[in-house]
Amino acid sequence: MTSDPPAEPASTPAPPWFFAISRRNHDPAHTWSALDATVRLADRYGFTGILAHTGNDTLVDPWFVGQHTLTVSDRLLPLVAVNPVYHHPFAVAQLAASLTYRHRRPIFLNFVAGTSTPDRLALGDHTDHDRRYQRLREHAEIVLRLTGDPAPVTVDGEFYQLRGARLRLPVGPRWRPVPFVAGHSPAARETAQALGATHVGMISPRVPPESAATSPDRSPRVDDRTGVYAGLIVRADDRRAWRVARERYPHDPGLEEAGATALRYTDALWRHEAFRSADDVRAVPGHFWTGPMRSLRADCPYLVGGVDTLAPVLAAELAGGVRAFILDLAPTETDFRWARELLRRATALAAPAGDPGPPPTHGSSGR
Repeated sequence: MTSDPPAEPASTPAPPWFFAISRRNHDPAHTWSALDATVRLADRYGFTGILAHTGNDTLVDPWFVGQHTLTVSDRLLPLVAVNPVYHHPFAVAQLAASLTYRHRRPIFLNFVAGTSTPDRLALGDHTDHDRRYQRLREHAEIVLRLTGDPAPVTVDGEFYQLRGARLRLPVGPRWRPVPFVAGHSPAARETAQALGATHVGMISPRVPPESAATSPDRSPRVDDRTGVYAGLIVRADDRRAWRVARERYPHDPGLEEAGATALRYTDALWRHEAFRSADDVRAVPGHFWTGPMRSLRADCPYLVGGVDTLAPVLAAELAGGVRAFILDLAPTETDFRWARELLRRATALAAPAGDPGPPPTHGSSGR
């Protein structure tokens, strides 16, 4: 027999939040071992939680990844990707409330509007880009109402109609899921703003000011992202980092040609922007690399370099208002150890003078 969970859930940690990505892996022989390694390393090195992808090509359901994260670690929090094309909002609310009830920890929800065009059409979804964000907003509002309020919910929306729907086990406003919204378009920004959500965008190839190593730029941001998604390969110096990067992702013209062709099958603004920015080498700093993404071996641009190179880059993002980093890391001890050192250094750089700032990690020291 097992006892009921304790009465009070743990509180949501204060930002900045650092999430590791449960990588997309299309090899069934290695998918689970890589995912499990990522969860355990993120726990060991003090990350906030794990992003679990959703999509037609995802071998392991994101809610199962979230459950595994909560089971393996007594402190990690899942960031579960949610797309209206896969779940009704009542089902999402029930899943989120169930995980919070069972594990007594809040969870994060990453609301996304799109997937590749062939995958959407395979499911019979012909909704255009901006209307998908309208649907996403309606979907997320229902999820947040159902989880945060025991009162029955009635909605007469364009996409969903509810008549007195309610969860029998709502988590209440204090433990309601923390919403994120992913996307680069005006529709994504407007949706995030309407929901009061963390707006997640891909890392952009901005060069930090020369003084960032000692005083990161605290001027207003040119966009309103409060979350950044990036791949990360960091080592003691640039030479070692790039050696690892080239070994993992050797140049492959055939794969890059396939990546360019794949642009025809997506209306995701961030992907088109990343391909365009990489074409103008004058505008791209040396630490910014789109090679893995352009060759379909990663979902995002990468930051590659030594700790001294990348710490000011992330510090400038923190100082500019970013409160969540979602990082694609190889599931190895070395990658997570260097990532922790980078986040520690960046957080210290971004802190106001005289204030060391909150520690970026709170796990064990690792080895």
